Amino acid sequence: MAMKRKTVEYGLTASALIIVIAWIALTTGAIPLWAAEAVFVVAFPALVLTLGLWWRAGGGEEDFPFIGY
Repeated sequence: MAMKRKTVEYGLTASALIIVIAWIALTTGAIPLWAAEAVFVVAFPALVLTLGLWWRAGGGEEDFPFIGY
């Protein structure tokens, strides 16, 4: 089953938006630092993994190289 680049873009966009929204909420004082840190700890690895999958999606190769996370 080939991975579609558009499908992976949804996860990439969602994790990037979550990080940006948490950063804005932190700078405006809407959420405390610990809450923003918790969001970053979860969303940043998801961003890195989906970025790696997005980069490789549609490449035609079935094997994904180790992306370091």
